[in-house]
Amino acid sequence: MSKKNLAHGISSFFHYKTVYVPALSGDEYAKGDMVVFSDDEGKNEIGEIIIANADVSKDDLSPTAEILRKATQNDLQKMHANKELSGEANEACKDLIGKFSLSMTLIDTVISLDGSRMNFIFTSEDRVDFRELVKELAKKFQKQIHLQQIGPRDKARFVRGYGKCGRMLCCGQTIGKLRSITMDMVRVQGMSNKGSDKLSGVCGKLMCCLSHEVAEYDELRKNIPPFLSHVVLKDGKSGILRGMDILNQKMRLDGEKESFMANVADIKKFTPPKGEGHSESENSLM
Repeated sequence: MSKKNLAHGISSFFHYKTVYVPALSGDEYAKGDMVVFSDDEGKNEIGEIIIANADVSKDDLSPTAEILRKATQNDLQKMHANKELSGEANEACKDLIGKFSLSMTLIDTVISLDGSRMNFIFTSEDRVDFRELVKELAKKFQKQIHLQQIGPRDKARFVRGYGKCGRMLCCGQTIGKLRSITMDMVRVQGMSNKGSDKLSGVCGKLMCCLSHEVAEYDELRKNIPPFLSHVVLKDGKSGILRGMDILNQKMRLDGEKESFMANVADIKKFTPPKGEGHSESENSLM
């Protein structure tokens, strides 16, 4: 049995991501606790435990980080004071982005617990040369300046919230790196005809939940003949396969006189089609 890497997932305000800090035997930290922790660089930061005692991969663990204490009233006062200054810094950075005509969108500005560093969180589709921006910000605020580029999924994961299903966002509850969601996952589940508005999450990308049942759909898909196959049923009826409901294991067959529904379990034999393949969006009954 492999050794477990138990860790507390801390939503670090300065790092703008979840930092997985080793959980020590006997510690009493729990989900929802505000804590001060030392990061891998030895800097003290503040954050909220969003996952307690989680088993994480070695690659996701911050091995030299450690929780120092639950946040004190003094720590929380520092955090709130930093938030006031971060608002001013946020507006100043936006003005400078416009001045230098940089193709980037500022998402947030956060300040380290000790007040010595500023982290400007942004998104961009292009490579950005922000050297002049950093110089101007450092000159104005006399602090160490960091610029951190994130993607739409990273933003949704950190901010958290609720999806269309009414449940907490999957990305916010995922431990470690987010899995890539692809159109192949959509096609396997026969959902290509659903439209981007139904397939996209709050981040604008394909929903994380599209990956949850891919393995099951792959397995169920093996029972169904290829689209346009000639299918013969156990009762002697036959037809061309024109649609399928993978989850419920049903098919729509075009017979000589009419179309009808049939169960996959009732197949006696089938002849695959000749020639080119097909589009999954054509054969979904869902």
